[in-house]
Amino acid sequence: MIKGITVNGSHSYYNFGLRMLKRSIGSPPKDEHLERVPYSNITYDFDELFGNSSYGERQLIYQFDLMQRHGRNAEDRLVRIINSLHWKGRKELYDDLLPNYYFEVREPTVTYTEDHGIYKLTITFMASPAMLPKNSKMKYTPSNVVIPDVDENGIVDNRDAAMILSAYSGSIDLTPEQMNAADADRNGLVDGRDATLVASFYGKASTGAYDGLSVPEAWAAFMNETFGDEGGVY
Repeated sequence: MIKGITVNGSHSYYNFGLRMLKRSIGSPPKDEHLERVPYSNITYDFDELFGNSSYGERQLIYQFDLMQRHGRNAEDRLVRIINSLHWKGRKELYDDLLPNYYFEVREPTVTYTEDHGIYKLTITFMASPAMLPKNSKMKYTPSNVVIPDVDENGIVDNRDAAMILSAYSGSIDLTPEQMNAADADRNGLVDGRDATLVASFYGKASTGAYDGLSVPEAWAAFMNETFGDEGGVY
């Protein structure tokens, strides 16, 4: 078997004839959530709110070559390859080098060069932090999540996080429905951890990590990334 990658239903070699030259699988950068306590020598690690560390996106870089000396055939092949690499949200990427794991990737960037009929392509993906086992089961689905839209305006944003903190401090009262939505981590309590969870989702969704701020699919994807990837490799 000639090794390559499979993404969006296509294998790099068996569907497009791309020969793998080089791969670079980066580690996800660890987020630093450290705050110095004023007028003291104490630094507080806010990772303790979740009980574990959080990470940014992982970068995957693949370099391929394609030999095609007929100009029109080369053009057609390149267009097919580039068109297959456009999508919204995230897709599963399977690397033959890691047969028991997969990555969840956003739409990549593609660059290529040509030299006497030999095309070299560099495809760069940004992936969710965890390298996930193929036999893992997603804990959260669009049908079982409760979207923390506390102010009931149709989206999840920092206003919801602020309302959760206000409810936690006792400065506002929420309706039973709002209290249910405010329990973002579904542990039966409404506290600062729920507010941090909502703010984290809003920050990621605002940069395009998820497709939308209110749809159940987006919140389920975030919850799986945060809590549901036990067995993933960072």
